[in-house]
Amino acid sequence: MKQAIAYYRVSTVRQGRSGLGLEAQEQVIQQYCLQNNYTLLDAIVEVQSTRKHRYGLAKSLDLCRQRNAVLIVARLDRLGRDVEQIAGLIKSNVEIIVADNPHANRFTIHILAAVAEEQRQRISETTKEALGAAKKRGVELGKNGKNLSKANKKAAKDFAVKLSPLLMQLRSKGFVTFRAVSKELNRKKIATFRDGGKWHPSTVYALMNRLK
Repeated sequence: MKQAIAYYRVSTVRQGRSGLGLEAQEQVIQQYCLQNNYTLLDAIVEVQSTRKHRYGLAKSLDLCRQRNAVLIVARLDRLGRDVEQIAGLIKSNVEIIVADNPHANRFTIHILAAVAEEQRQRISETTKEALGAAKKRGVELGKNGKNLSKANKKAAKDFAVKLSPLLMQLRSKGFVTFRAVSKELNRKKIATFRDGGKWHPSTVYALMNRLK
C-alpha cells in the first residue's frame, strides 16, 4: 500500500483544544486513504493563527521525505492562503494530495490558490468600496457594518446549504472538478448567489468552502 502523512491545521488555540474543524479534516483524509489504499503513517496537527512559522507543516514535509510518503491535506487552504506560499510547497520534492480535490495536480493546485487569493482580494476591495460609499452617505459605520457583514455571510452560507444536495448529486454523476461543476450549473441555468451572474470554477470553489 502507498504511504501518507496527514497534515491538519486549525486556526486558533480555542479550535485546537475543542477539536472544531479538526474532526472534519480527519474524516475527509481517513476516507480518502481508505478509498485509495493509502496507509496513514503519521499525522501532524498544527494550531496556528498566523501565516508565518509553520513548524508543523515543515515537520510534515520532512517526515514525507524520510519515509518516502505523500503529504495529504483535507483541503487546499490547510496548506496556505497565498500563492507565494503554495508555490514554494509545490516546488518541493514531496507529492501533495488535496483530499477534497484529488484530481488536482501541482499545476492546478497553483491555479486554485491564485483564484482563491484573487477572490479574497476582490471581496476585500468590494467591502471597502461599499463601506466608503456608505460613509459618504452619512451612514454610521462600525456596528452597522459588522451587522451587514454577518448578514451577508449568513445569506451566502444559507445559499450554499440550499445547493448542497445538487452538488452531491453532480459529484455522484462524475462532475468532480470545479470547472465541470460550473459548466453543468450554467447548463442547468442554476442561479448564482448574485442575481444575473454565471458560474465559474472560482465561484464553485467558494461555494464548496462555505459547506466545510
